[in-house]
This record gives sequence, C-alpha cells and structure tokens, in this order.
Amino acid sequence: MDKKDFNDLKETSRIEAFSDAVFAIAITLLILEIHVPVANNTETLLHSLLNEWTSFLALLIGFFTLLVCWINHHYMFTMIHKSNSVLLFVNGLKLLIVTITPFATALLAKNIETSWMAAAVSTYCFNFTLMGYAMTGIWLYAKKQGFIKAGSESKLRAATRLYIFASIFSTLIWVVSYISIVGCLVLFCLMFVIFVFPERIVSLQLYSAAKHKKVHLPASV
Repeated sequence: MDKKDFNDLKETSRIEAFSDAVFAIAITLLILEIHVPVANNTETLLHSLLNEWTSFLALLIGFFTLLVCWINHHYMFTMIHKSNSVLLFVNGLKLLIVTITPFATALLAKNIETSWMAAAVSTYCFNFTLMGYAMTGIWLYAKKQGFIKAGSESKLRAATRLYIFASIFSTLIWVVSYISIVGCLVLFCLMFVIFVFPERIVSLQLYSAAKHKKVHLPASV
C-alpha cells in the first residue's frame, strides 16, 4: 500500500470507527427499556415477562432497524474512500438520528395498545424516514464529490439506485403509518429484507442488466 492509499484509508477509517461506536451504544440503550421483574406472590416469572411483550417487540424493531442501518453504513464505506468536513457533517446528522432511535423505540413500546399508539407508530416511522434521508444524503454527496471507488460505473449506478430507493420507500412507510399500522409493519419487513444484504441487491441489479444486455445483442452472422 502506497502513501496515498494509506491516507485515503485513514480518512474514512476514523469516520467508520466513530460511527460504529455510536451504533453500538444506541443498540445497547434499547435493552434499558426492558425492566427486570420483581418477585411477588400474585404472578409467576413467566407471566411477568409476558406482560412486557410490548417492550420486547419494540426492542426487536429497534434492534433490527439499527442493525440494517449499520450494515448499509458499513457497505457504503467499503466504497467511500475519501472525506471532507461536509461529509463528516452529513454523517453526523445520520448519527444524530441513530441516537434518537432508542427514544423513538421507547415511545413505541410504552404506547402499544394505548390511545397514542397510532401517533407513536407514525413518530417511529418518521424517525426511520429521516434515517433513510441521511443515508441517501451520505451516498449522493460522496458520489458528487468523487469520493466513491465502486470498481465500475454500473456498480456505482446500481448502488445509487438502491440508496435513492431507500428514501422513497422509507417515506412510503411513514405515509402508510397514518393509514394502516398493519400495512406499515408489512412494508417495514419488506424493507428489512431488501436492505439487510445490500451487496446482493446491487449484484442482482448488475446480473439483470448484464442479462438484459446479452439478450439484446445482435445475433452473430
């Protein structure tokens, strides 16, 4: 590795290290909303734990939200090799939303099966939408500045489509949260399936494009 490559690596490695720490702390904070039951003579330990099902559900939603966001943050920075103060700021905005996520998760947990449930779901979805905007913002700014080394132009375009789609789909989830909570949950699950393996989605796009191009090649004489 020459000096230039080493400097490029150091530019983004500090961003990734700091971001990983914020993600780790935010995920850890999620468990604090689940309270350890106190023994009593009126119910069993199992029954007491089952009474906390809303907190466990919110924990799973919050955990997988942050996990998928971290996976995509890591994937983006396997291709982003340079940075500047603006990228640091945009990345910081994403980390701000990450730190708010445990609060949004706690709000959701405390208001499942209450009159505030719809508002709590919409609030969580709004937080999720902001996460999508921040992720898209990081990618598009890095692309505009030429900070990305994707390996090929087709891979760069495929990844760009994926992260623009992230903002569009997360916005759709937020809008649907005002109409149907069940529909919102289904879309959440679908988005997690799409974004849990971003490199596979990009590879599928590249494979589809290559296959389409091959089909349309003129037959050899």
